Amino acid sequence: QVYFWLHDTANTEEFLTQAVPMLGRCKTVGKFIAGTPADTEKRDVVDHSWQVSCTLFFDSLEDQLVYQKDPLHLEFIEKYSSMWSTVKVYDIAI
Repeated sequence: QVYFWLHDTANTEEFLTQAVPMLGRCKTVGKFIAGTPADTEKRDVVDHSWQVSCTLFFDSLEDQLVYQKDPLHLEFIEKYSSMWSTVKVYDIAI
């Protein structure tokens, strides 16, 4: 899970449709899902503060390590990192 807080929320659509899909095209990503916060009710346990999130699935920890150095992943960081103020990654094992 990767969560992005953007400097300018007016750029959310561009970031969601043009930037983040680059990550899903990295060669070791098995499945990729991206979206924005759901319009669910406001509750103390729900964080609606981020603008774009993506979920990337890998077949192995080795695939995730390869992803870190994938040219598309590095290009994404170089090209778009100026658009976000914060990025948080939550890795899980299933």
